[in-house]
Amino acid sequence: MSNLPVQVTIPGYRLRRQVGADAVGLWFDAEQESLGRKVTLKILRPEYEANAAARREFLAEMDLLAPLEHPDILHVIDTVREGVPVLMTDRIAQEHLESLLRQGKPLGEQTSLVYARSAARAADYLTGKGFAIKNLTPSLLTLREGGLRLIPFRNILRLEEQIALKGKLAQDPNYVAPEQLVGEAPVGPTTPCYQIAALLFHMLAGRPPHGPALPKEIAKAHVTEEFPSLKRYQPFLRKGIYDLLALCTRRDPAQRPTPAAMIAAIDEMLDAAPRRSEGETAPGDKTGPITAPVPRRRRRRR
Repeated sequence: MSNLPVQVTIPGYRLRRQVGADAVGLWFDAEQESLGRKVTLKILRPEYEANAAARREFLAEMDLLAPLEHPDILHVIDTVREGVPVLMTDRIAQEHLESLLRQGKPLGEQTSLVYARSAARAADYLTGKGFAIKNLTPSLLTLREGGLRLIPFRNILRLEEQIALKGKLAQDPNYVAPEQLVGEAPVGPTTPCYQIAALLFHMLAGRPPHGPALPKEIAKAHVTEEFPSLKRYQPFLRKGIYDLLALCTRRDPAQRPTPAAMIAAIDEMLDAAPRRSEGETAPGDKTGPITAPVPRRRRRRR
């Protein structure tokens, strides 16, 4: 316990190291001693143990996240409500999408589409339940075999709560839809499509759409400027990618596709003949290169 930032003991669990934190909780890599299972524990910050409001907020998050079950969202295993509140989830993977993008290099078509599909699947699942993703950033997306997994801590909220937060988001502005900041258009079920498109742009271009710049300048660009053309950075990608980005980044949310339609478009591209170089493997894929389920025959160029 001496290497931990705080002295805390959770019966039945051996805490290994701190892996994250948010406004009310600390996240720890841990081992469930009875099963020898590696998990992640989120516990109420020790300084808030006597704070009734912080405790209510922590318990409310438990109630919100516990019923969610999707392969692209970190899954809640159990909760402890008495004493120090504890939220137990699958282990947060050490590899995050952020570490890949920090290198400033494009990830490639196939890998980028697979990762965007994971994010769209998570968004589609949450939208169907009346929820929204507050902060869709690479730091909250971990790598898993064949895709990504969203960390939901203080990151999943009801759609009406997201609407009320317009202009008050404390998050990375690179992946924020215009309606989350200002404007008359309402935040709605197509909002995550803009967020995912901005993320897909970053994965394919090796840089965020309006960055690098100061956060205020990036946020302003999402509202006042046209979404940049990916062709400027990657002129030889398949046409469907440019079309998808153009649709998903329309200023009016009503003119964008839903997450389900975005998934269908990505599936169609992934079902087509792969265009990545031989031997290219998606990071986090332990079984080898990601291949299309039913590859179609290529046309010969004349």
